[in-house]
Amino acid sequence: MCKEETLIPKDGDRLFCVKVGKVQRENLYEMSRKYWKAKLERAEKATHLLAISKGIVIAVYIPTAWRVVKERDNRIECDAVEDLHSEYIGKCVDSYYGFSANPVKYINC
Repeated sequence: MCKEETLIPKDGDRLFCVKVGKVQRENLYEMSRKYWKAKLERAEKATHLLAISKGIVIAVYIPTAWRVVKERDNRIECDAVEDLHSEYIGKCVDSYYGFSANPVKYINC
């Protein structure tokens, strides 16, 4: 468990969380927004896209459009705008993931 304050979603916020890993292959926005194996219908409900590293929210984006990428085995991606002032940045999400190996987690979606 991390030492940071635990994330508590605000009323009405629906969070799509993705573990972006320890090694950044490309810029954080690109790592966060694309090629996730998830259901489009569920992702479209999300009001926020949270990038998670080591159990901590390191970036928050507001999705503007979601789509399926046929060339990528029907994985999903989105366009989004970064929310630099989000209250979620720096919060711990370990309690939501537990021991799950799945990099995608929905909170209130």
